[in-house]
Amino acid sequence: MPRNKEYNHQDVLNAATSQFLDKGYKGVSVNDLVKATKLNKHSMYVEFGNKEGLFCACIDHYIQAVHRHVGHILRRQPLGLRNINDFFRHRIDYAYSGRGNGCLLLTTVSEKNQVDQMVLDRVQHHWTLQKADLRICLDAAKEQGEIPAEKDTAVLASHLFCQLMGMVIMIKGGARRQEVEQMIDMTLAHARQ
Repeated sequence: MPRNKEYNHQDVLNAATSQFLDKGYKGVSVNDLVKATKLNKHSMYVEFGNKEGLFCACIDHYIQAVHRHVGHILRRQPLGLRNINDFFRHRIDYAYSGRGNGCLLLTTVSEKNQVDQMVLDRVQHHWTLQKADLRICLDAAKEQGEIPAEKDTAVLASHLFCQLMGMVIMIKGGARRQEVEQMIDMTLAHARQ
């Protein structure tokens, strides 16, 4: 008869994700993960296979959490620039709140030579979905006359996404909130031109 699990899967993923955020994939040892998650090595290997398997589970967990907490902002009705503004402000509020240590996905791609291509593909897929949500809002904004009809919404969505990622990195580096707020205003003003 198999033993019941004596740990909470979500708690394990939260603890491991925190380690990967703090130290990066390469900087986290199996012993760090065992200590943080309170799993023994055997349980960790049975549940996740290895450090990379746990990291993949953390990436999936992180993506689901982001999607659950902010994905609805871009998809709410009516679609348009207001959703994009609210999405940017939400992400910036979160970055300044102290609740997170940055973005696990940005940390992961900055270590791209240390992680498996499968992990990078997961990150890229998530980012592709976020850019698609931005584009849907931009297409609606174009129909409503909020942005010029000649704007290429695919290119603009990628530009906005890149701007947001840059702002998150700047916040992690200590940028003042007023500066970042002004960048949001300038970015959205550029979209309207």
